[in-house]
Formats: sequence, C-alpha cells, structure tokens
Amino acid sequence: MEKSNWRRIKEFVRDRLFFAKEKFSEDGVPIGLIATAAGGTPLNAWLSEESLTKFNSLPPSYNALKNKEYLKEIQNLDKFYQDNYQKLCEETDEGLHQSWQDPNFDDRNWPEISLSETWNEKYTFPGTLWLRKRLQIPDRFIGKEGELRFGTMTDADVIYVNGKKIGNTDYKYPPRNYKISKLTKSFTIAIRLKIYNAPGGITHSKPHILLVGENRLDLNHGWKIRRSSTLPERHKAYFINYEPTGLYNGMIVPLQKLKFAAILWYQGESDAGSPQNYGPRFRELIESWRKLFKQPYLPFLYVQLPNCDTEKEADWARLREEQKEGLKISRTAMVVTIGDGEDDDLHPLNKKDVAHKLLNAYHNVKLFPNGYCIAPLAKEAIQAKKNVIILSFETFGKKFNVEKNKDFELFQGRHSYKVRDYRQVEEQIILELPATLSLQPDAKVRYNWSNAPQVFIWNEEGYPASPFELNIQ
Repeated sequence: MEKSNWRRIKEFVRDRLFFAKEKFSEDGVPIGLIATAAGGTPLNAWLSEESLTKFNSLPPSYNALKNKEYLKEIQNLDKFYQDNYQKLCEETDEGLHQSWQDPNFDDRNWPEISLSETWNEKYTFPGTLWLRKRLQIPDRFIGKEGELRFGTMTDADVIYVNGKKIGNTDYKYPPRNYKISKLTKSFTIAIRLKIYNAPGGITHSKPHILLVGENRLDLNHGWKIRRSSTLPERHKAYFINYEPTGLYNGMIVPLQKLKFAAILWYQGESDAGSPQNYGPRFRELIESWRKLFKQPYLPFLYVQLPNCDTEKEADWARLREEQKEGLKISRTAMVVTIGDGEDDDLHPLNKKDVAHKLLNAYHNVKLFPNGYCIAPLAKEAIQAKKNVIILSFETFGKKFNVEKNKDFELFQGRHSYKVRDYRQVEEQIILELPATLSLQPDAKVRYNWSNAPQVFIWNEEGYPASPFELNIQ
C-alpha cells in the first residue's frame, strides 16, 4: 500500500466507512481504521513465504535474509554509502561554499532558463544546480503571507528567500509548497537542486507560482541557473521493506486476531516494471490474508493504477490488466482511477475522488459478490463477421456511453491499427474494421492501452471504463 497515496484516502474514508454507527460495528464491537502503509513496496513484500514458494518467487538469498547479523551488515553498508554520497554533495557544492543563496550575490553572467520548458541535457545529469530569481510584487501583496508552489523536482531541494532557508524536500515525489510568512516588495528566491539520477530537474508541466490568497503570480520565467557540481549516479537506497515476506511478517501477521469490515488496497506502481505473473500472486494475497484473519468472505477493495507517464520503462497498462485478476475471487471490488491521476506525477494529489470510489465499492461489493467494478468492464471480443467485432461489457446495473471519433486499437502480428468506425448498441460496442484488414490468430482489441490513457467510455455516474486488452474469439 503506497504510503503517500494512502494518507489522503484514509482521512476521507475513516469518518464515512469505519466510524459510522458511533464507531461501533453491528455486533457492538468498537471499530477503526488500521493503516499498514509503506511506500514504494512490491507485492512480494506482502506475501508469506508459503505463498511465494508456490510461485517460485523467493530469491536465492532469502534464507540469508533471516539472519539478523547479515541484514544489519547490509543496512550498515548502505548507510555508509548513502551518508558518504551526501557528504560528497556538500563538499563539492561550489554554490554552498560561496553562498549563492545570498540575495546580493552577483548572478548577472549566469545563463537564463524557464521552469516551464524542457531543459538542455547539461542541466539534467547528476550533481547540484542553483537557480535564482529576483521578484517584485504588487504593493497590495506587501505584508501578506505567500506560498511558493513549484510542483515536483528530481531529486532533492533546498529553497531560500532572501538568503533564509524556508523549506527543503529530500526526494522527488512530494510537491514543493513552501510558505513565506511576510512578503516584501522585492526579494530573491534561490533553489539548490540536487540531482541523484538522470534525468533530473524541475517538472516543467507543473504550475510554478507564488500564491497570495487566491491570487497567482507566475514564476516560470527569468530564472538564472548555474551548475555547481557534477557527481556520479547515486545507487538506490536499500529498504528492508522491499524484501519478500518482510511486510507480511512485520505488519500483517501481528493483526491476525483482529476482525475487519474490509481491506482497502492501493499498490502496484513498484511492480509495473515487471508486471508478469502479478495477477496470480495478487489472488494468492487476497486468499491468504482471508485465511490468516479467518474471514473467508472479507471484502477486499482495491484501486487499479491511475494514469501516469513519469515511469517510461514501466508497463502500467499490463499491470492494470493483471490487477483485474482479483475480480475472479468473490467479494472483491476494483476501483478504476483513469483520469484521477496526473500524467506528470507518480503520486497524484486527488485522493478524495479515489476515496469516494472506494466507498462506492464497499456499498456494492455484497450486491455483486462475484466481483464488482465501479465502472464498465469489458468481458469479451467476438468476431461476428469477417470485419465486425462485438465488444461486450459488464456494467453492474449502470448505463454507459462511448464518445465518437476516438481510437480503439487492433493489435496483431506486432503491429497496431487504429479503429475509429464503431457504434454502441445497449451494452455492446460494434467495431467495423477496414475491408482490407484481415484478422490474424493473435489479434487483440485494446482500449486505453498506455501508461497515461485518455478516457472515452463512461458510465452514467461518470466513472471511466477500465482499460482492456481482449483476445478476439
């Protein structure tokens, strides 16, 4: 369960789902929400040794991981490396030693750059960059509180106003929102940006503004920039949380004597780089947890990955398809979140809508005990005629609509073909292929098959259809 994704969902669901009926269940037992969130974790960390043995998914080093001294040595070595890398960052940073955050520092000869444009490669490789901007504000804002909003950065930052540090963030995912307690007529903003892994920089598609009440001042342009150090790529930090069975043993087994109204699951980003076999392991997780808690019909509600285009090497489309495997188990429900994400952010801020959808799933999972999806779910693709394909959907009692002039995809022989000739007939979509196109045995129909898809099938509640890939029968 991704920690940053979970936090906002927890705040909403807590008061509506688990604290209903004066914080008591139907049999009078006090209930609450237990969060077992750990950021960036793969599925295998949440599975037992017995479960992973079934899938031959235990690493060769697994038995060594049971040795506390071995683990301690790995962690100490990693800490030594990470500490020394940070020490190198500090020691080699010319800007830090020459106080480039000083508002009186002379940056007239520095090159100029925009935060809303893609940067030249010379500014994106590992090391430290400094950016400076002198700002003058309207008189009506003087003395008021302001907030700098810079979106996300890769990887770490320290931000100064008039030479005084106002905030810092140590890794790339959180939004950079820093308050200025009292605005002056003119001031200098300095950003010290540490890049650990290329490509680094400030996310150009995010807003870069000074917020004063409801007023926004654009901060995109007129920045001075200079590199102050060049470093080797930093090795990823070692997290014991990521090891197989670690979180199952550490966070799930200790809860085995408790009773639950439902399980909420939001995870998958860390497995999108190698999504193969995720589905069967996900089903195993659901069944093994129910067995552990001795609740064979415990509702399991989970979030299908949203749209995101920051992880270029990851296959989010395939991972979403694998997540559907959970619906093969009774009393499960899947929340579709295409459109709730942000294409330029792994950790989108809109969690309230996701929480609403989880609440919808909770209310409907018992009405559709054989697997419920809050949105239209494609079931099959059948070749009706030589060039006619019929797509059938499970709609869970809701009507749906498809927008015109969009693209379905026919994928066969490692080639992709756009299909724009289609129409809706009740709970089916009829695709008509070009007469010159013959179907091959491996032909598949795809909808929204990408990391960051654009929705064009919705149900009457405004929920988007789940992306799909279907073999043509």
